[in-house]
Amino acid sequence: MLTRKMLGQGLPALWTERLVLRSLRQSDYSTLSELFADPQVIRYVNRGSQPTPIRARRLLNQIRSSSAKLDSLHYGICWKGSEQIIGITSFQHWNDQNGTAQIGYILNRSCWGKGVATEAVRRLLEFGFDELQLYKVEARCYEANVSSERVLCKSGMSYERTLPSFVLSHEDGETPDTMMDVKVYSLYREQHVRFDLENRLQPLVSDKHE
Repeated sequence: MLTRKMLGQGLPALWTERLVLRSLRQSDYSTLSELFADPQVIRYVNRGSQPTPIRARRLLNQIRSSSAKLDSLHYGICWKGSEQIIGITSFQHWNDQNGTAQIGYILNRSCWGKGVATEAVRRLLEFGFDELQLYKVEARCYEANVSSERVLCKSGMSYERTLPSFVLSHEDGETPDTMMDVKVYSLYREQHVRFDLENRLQPLVSDKHE
């Protein structure tokens, strides 16, 4: 099990078939700043009615601060063979005493629809349950964010509850801000073990019938 003290020395790199998840470097923040400047990328992140530049700066400051205090564990997402980050995936509100965390991700729009988010989230969940000994992981998404909801389902998470409405801002100057519910998904350690086992067995079953 990795402890808070051990992680203070640096986050271990995590590998998937196509990706590398690595700790953020000082040089990554300019890339993140450009990423967060895209209104579509942070549309459902850091909810509020402020314009994109203000929300982007606030988000960047939150990442810096929470990384330094290890309140959150932020990983840069890279393609294998490349040092350029294409997004981040994080355990936010990490409580090593209770074994809980909230997972999230932000991805460059050029990488949407390619299974990158699901691949990164699954790997981070595996790290959380296996190496951090998490008991429960939660995730939250606006009800309109169907794509993210699909990522959570494909990662083995289950709908748990709905939070009261929050403001979802629009920046086209014509569409009024709307109130929208936030869905909470969760995954417990025993559920993750079962989900992981089922996914490992699926290719074997498929090969048998072919």
